[in-house]
Amino acid sequence: MKKKDIIVIVVLLVVIGVGYLVFSMMQGKKDVVEVYYKDELIEKIDISVDKTYTFKGSYGKFSLEVKNHEYHAVNVECPNHDCEKMGWVKEGSSKSIICVPNEIYVIQAGNEDQVQ
Repeated sequence: MKKKDIIVIVVLLVVIGVGYLVFSMMQGKKDVVEVYYKDELIEKIDISVDKTYTFKGSYGKFSLEVKNHEYHAVNVECPNHDCEKMGWVKEGSSKSIICVPNEIYVIQAGNEDQVQ
């Protein structure tokens, strides 16, 4: 093997290694939730930022409180408040919050196939 061949192989291995690390970090990113209204993505929320978000649903208002990498439904205008009863959802959970009367659901980013 020539010196140039070794350099090319080392460079390729480094590029592949860095690409793998970047891909792994992106896949492990679980601090984003997606809010859907009538099956359309309306907002991506970074749950590392404490804040309350309010959305207009089919029945009324739907608020999502984010705190300490967790989130839950609050102050929702709907008849049964089942979405509020779901409680806090932790980062990385496969649990979804669904408000049927408002046609709003909240899922962890990358889990779109779990709600149909």
